[in-house]
Amino acid sequence: MDTFNSPNPQMVVEVNYKLRNWWIDIKRNREREIRQLLGGLTHLIFVIPNPHLIRALLEFWDPVRMAFKFVDFDLAPTIEEISGFIDMPYHECEMIVQYKPSSREFLKSLGKKSNPTLTSLDLGWIHFDFLYSRFGRDDSYYSFIDEFECTVEEWETYHLNAFAIALLGSLIFLKIRGRLTHACFMWFEI
Repeated sequence: MDTFNSPNPQMVVEVNYKLRNWWIDIKRNREREIRQLLGGLTHLIFVIPNPHLIRALLEFWDPVRMAFKFVDFDLAPTIEEISGFIDMPYHECEMIVQYKPSSREFLKSLGKKSNPTLTSLDLGWIHFDFLYSRFGRDDSYYSFIDEFECTVEEWETYHLNAFAIALLGSLIFLKIRGRLTHACFMWFEI
């Protein structure tokens, strides 16, 4: 959640059970591929956050300097240090440049037809349940076959990308519960 403009910031205290089930299904058949896509971020699904510690740390967060400010020192973790924590090699990755795709580009990147009624994409977000219903279960492709312009084999790859977007939007780039923001869309080349 937006911790800088809210006097009582919200945080992830529990991972969505649908995201956990989705991960279990993917892990059975495509764990290697999703780990190549997300690295160690998949471990976040099983982290149990300590809300008291997070609230205490927020008291020391300086949003201007992007650091924790204590009485006699500042603590500003570097990208390289964070990459070590999440087991993603920093030097092998290109920097991510924020990019907000159009709704048409985003849907096409998931093998879906354009959907003018899906106005949330133009506002920079998509609902978790929308992605889950179309990609989260093995029968999702057949349940929404009229919405896709891809084969079931191509859908398997889109299925992994949709999971990655759901994980990033739910646990990393969280804004409003259930809404996955455009910040997580930039993870993929469209």
